Amino acid sequence: MSLQRSVSLLASLATAAAVFTVVPAGTVTAAPTQSDVSGVLCETDEGSAARVRPGEEHAGERNEMTAKQAAAAEKDFQARLAARKASAGPDLGIQAVTTIPVVFHVVYATNGTGNVTNTQINQQIAEMNQDFAGGESSQASNTEFQFTLQTVRRWQNNSWFNDPDSASGEAAMKSATHEGDAGVLNIWSTNTSYLGYATFPSSYAQDPELDGVVMQYGSMPGGSITNFNLGKTASHETGHWLGLYHTFQGGCSSTNDRVADTPAQRTSTEGCPEGKNTCPATGVDPIHNYMDYSYDSCYNQFTPGQTTRMKSQWAAYRA
Repeated sequence: MSLQRSVSLLASLATAAAVFTVVPAGTVTAAPTQSDVSGVLCETDEGSAARVRPGEEHAGERNEMTAKQAAAAEKDFQARLAARKASAGPDLGIQAVTTIPVVFHVVYATNGTGNVTNTQINQQIAEMNQDFAGGESSQASNTEFQFTLQTVRRWQNNSWFNDPDSASGEAAMKSATHEGDAGVLNIWSTNTSYLGYATFPSSYAQDPELDGVVMQYGSMPGGSITNFNLGKTASHETGHWLGLYHTFQGGCSSTNDRVADTPAQRTSTEGCPEGKNTCPATGVDPIHNYMDYSYDSCYNQFTPGQTTRMKSQWAAYRA
């Protein structure tokens, strides 16, 4: 459920960003093996339990779109996509391979906490390239998005490190450091209480300085967060940055995550429960998809439909 915002900046973030967080073990009720409810949306508590670092608690998703917000975003997307096709043709003028420059911001405390190494950063970029190339499964799609490290910026700042999650804290950090245009991926590694959160492509025009991915530094390869330290959080959040919803967005409804080849899913996933099936429609929950909430070791694929959506979102908002 989206958190209600009382200030205009926070309201804009609510419609512009997506979040990926971790639930402490033992706090999540097991999902039913088969749902008898259709039309369950992610704005319900059941579909969007907050997932945070172990030991943290949040009442709900930080920036998840409600059904109404998602519908508005889709309307804008389809209008922009139609305009793009009219000007560039049905192939949208997209190159076969899109290479995205990455500006990696290391935000760390004055005592050195969070100052991740260049080796970890290079491993993180390599993980993203493997994931988006479909390198982890024969069932995975090669999205044809590649990432190249453009520069590393290091910021020793206790305030940014310890308060990246409030509207004011996020805005202060990002507005002072963001680089590039809509086609440049800014990643901030910091001490977020979530695993990470990201802005959607449709929010760029309104708040370009907020565009990018915030990730918990302990989720990087070799990090300290058990079950979430293989670097897959960055791939999940970059999926949002490229226009993907969670696989459980929209629940068992016919629209769900706006991607036809990801089976409908009523609840987010904890762990890697093979055979989890929470909707009556054909297909088990896509627990191996990078856009669910599974353990890093469970993730291994984007689908062809997700690839098409990311390319279309790129053409509509970032090209």
